[in-house]
Amino acid sequence: MEKQKSPVKIKNFTINNKYGTEDVVINKNTTITPITADFEYHSQEKVLSISSLTNVAPEQLVAIKGYLAHLSATKKIIVQGSELKKQEGYIADPSGSIKIIFWGNHTDEVQQGSTYFFNKVRVKISQDQKYLNTPKQESECIIESAEPFKETLPVVDEVSTSKEVIGSIIGINNVNKYSSCCTCAKKVTIKGKLAYCDRCKMTQKLSACGVQWSFKIVVHTEDNPPQKINLNIYGQQMVQKLFTICEITETASEDEAEVAILNTELFKFSFDTQSHKVIDIDPIHI
Repeated sequence: MEKQKSPVKIKNFTINNKYGTEDVVINKNTTITPITADFEYHSQEKVLSISSLTNVAPEQLVAIKGYLAHLSATKKIIVQGSELKKQEGYIADPSGSIKIIFWGNHTDEVQQGSTYFFNKVRVKISQDQKYLNTPKQESECIIESAEPFKETLPVVDEVSTSKEVIGSIIGINNVNKYSSCCTCAKKVTIKGKLAYCDRCKMTQKLSACGVQWSFKIVVHTEDNPPQKINLNIYGQQMVQKLFTICEITETASEDEAEVAILNTELFKFSFDTQSHKVIDIDPIHI
């Protein structure tokens, strides 16, 4: 219906005023019924200023014109078992600046120092900070070159997405220990003495599989005032570093690992503020 620009009747919805506008929120009780209407469709797509995004609810698709002030190198990351390309940048217009993340085919499509129209990028929010994302349906988003702004643009300082804290692990929400594929290190399905990898489509000896761990932890920081933050520890390098600090062996059970971690007093964590993934960990000796 959205692609056909059809008129509809919406029932059992709620109104959200959190972002300074009245946003219609659709939930599981909402019903949407096609109807006929005596008025024509008028496009609501217009180029917004960056400052006006404070009044746009998350998950909305918007059109923005921006000068690409910073652009990182493209990274390859694993999301839900699939490899994706990711690139981060910061765009500016006369009203302000905002972070933007490019995914998939939209990576390497733009150049730092150029101005673009970004049509149908999605507004996201993390840690109370708005940013922009190219949508999962890549064909929805169109990026085109634009004329440079004539007005003066704000100086954009590239904001680090990493943070350091010192604190103790006061809780463990989840411990996951599993056998992993000898080729891609993804979780395998065990069938007796054999294991099958859905990603590689390969049956292998269970004895040839590796062991992977992941932890979801709660950290009580030494900040003033102190905070409780949720962090994720996974990946062979970080898990091995945690095991070395806490004197955990690879053959340990989940319960043994939990006890050893909770008995270690203080750590210094470096983590990504978007994903809360731990990117470095060190012991603090008092």
